[in-house]
Amino acid sequence: MRTQAGVVSRGALVVAVLVAVLVLVLSLLVLVGVPRWVPGSADCAATVGGRTVEVSADDAEAAASVAARAVRVRQPEAGAAAAIASRLGLDARDAMVLASALTGRAPHALSCVHGGSDQQERDRLDSVGLTARAARVRSVLDSAFGAQRTGGFAPGGVTTGHMPGSAHYEGRAVDVFFRPIAKRNKVRGWALAQYAVAHAERLAIETVIFDGRIWTARRGFQGWRSYEPDTTGRSPRVAAVLEHRDHVHVDVAD
Repeated sequence: MRTQAGVVSRGALVVAVLVAVLVLVLSLLVLVGVPRWVPGSADCAATVGGRTVEVSADDAEAAASVAARAVRVRQPEAGAAAAIASRLGLDARDAMVLASALTGRAPHALSCVHGGSDQQERDRLDSVGLTARAARVRSVLDSAFGAQRTGGFAPGGVTTGHMPGSAHYEGRAVDVFFRPIAKRNKVRGWALAQYAVAHAERLAIETVIFDGRIWTARRGFQGWRSYEPDTTGRSPRVAAVLEHRDHVHVDVAD
């Protein structure tokens, strides 16, 4: 026969376990960042100078397209902000945050929680060695920013020159080069990288890497994370390439 003390003791144990689990979950959220896929939360957010602006995926795409046009014609940041404010109906300060991120002035400032795709596509490569999705990304980037210096693919596919397991070997990845490594090229690279993130859902983009940072659709709620490949024994030039200091890597869903 169970005593009242035994029942109370068992109940207290259950409560203690539940509290411990709750504390663990909260600790993990603090560590990785609160997931932005909570119902009702925004799809994308940009943070610049301590100010955060949250927008839908559609608005992020629209703002990124406006910013790309500004980059292409070398429009001042203020002009890009004014155009974004008009397009999205934002106030001047919020529009400037998006403009700073999407013109590349603020590195790794914009992140989105969606991207990739649950639907597979055929593995067939086109004449230059890209899948249909990767070819579309290349075409869209050229249309948005003007003809880009791209690589990481070849007719019939590539078999060497990349990390083991790289999407390049499946024709799912495009590299966009910004050489030499310099401040102006870093700005242009970050404009393109954040444009890719803003359009990740529409273009089925899974991964974007640039300048020692990585964004992935699967962990989009964590934003841009540090990207630290093993460069042991490599020359500074090779290490810079491995860290993607001179090019933006974009890959798409399989």
